Amino acid sequence: MKSNLLKTSLLLLFIMTTLFSCHNKTSKPDIEKAISDLTDKFPQLQKGEKNQTDFYKLIRTVTHGKNDFQLQLFCTPDSIMDKQQIIILINSRGDYYAIPFFSNKYRDYWNFELEKPIVGVMKTNTTFEQEITKAINTLNLNDTIGTGAKVFDEMLLSLLNCQSIRETDSKLFEAIWPSWYKDQPVDDQDSCIKRQRTNFRSIVQRIHPNGNYYNYNAYLDVRNVRIYQIVNQGKNRGQKLKPEIKTYRQNCNESFHYE
Repeated sequence: MKSNLLKTSLLLLFIMTTLFSCHNKTSKPDIEKAISDLTDKFPQLQKGEKNQTDFYKLIRTVTHGKNDFQLQLFCTPDSIMDKQQIIILINSRGDYYAIPFFSNKYRDYWNFELEKPIVGVMKTNTTFEQEITKAINTLNLNDTIGTGAKVFDEMLLSLLNCQSIRETDSKLFEAIWPSWYKDQPVDDQDSCIKRQRTNFRSIVQRIHPNGNYYNYNAYLDVRNVRIYQIVNQGKNRGQKLKPEIKTYRQNCNESFHYE
């Protein structure tokens, strides 16, 4: 009888220890703190009066595998003209890294090809390439089996719903993508067309990573009207990812009329 009781006690102790251990391995990310800390770090991001998760609305969540990593996209309200976004990357342990996903106004952050920052706009003193690199490294998602590249794929294709660009998509670069921001320089249509054609020529020159005709490395983000090109895509097999990202602005900011 005592023997059975001892066995039962030991079994319960083992179960409780296992559950406690598993519980400690994965913690729930504090999204409120993640957004609040990021808005403190980057004053370019507007801050809600109370809870940041009430101000920044969750747009989409993407989980890779069972729980290898998760991506969340947040955005400021539709009532704000120049909306800003935030991407939060979460690893399997619940550790997170918040990445600012600024509008095209912050040209130093996007380091747009053939363009300079707008005079008078507060600089971010970082770039998207630097922030996404910090994120995958900090969360130990940059390994030699390609997890870092998978983060990029899920972010571009699943979270942002970007579309792959091919040589045959020249028509995309002939259309005008109008925007109306009174705090940004006005683009005349001729300069917009010239910039887009230059963008296309630059993208096509290196659109096939490793010379593989069937692979493409440029992605159009329609919602944010820009193109991301992962220049070194496919060159990191068996190595940690060192992303090299080129970005291209596609919007044409027209004159803003108001009473």
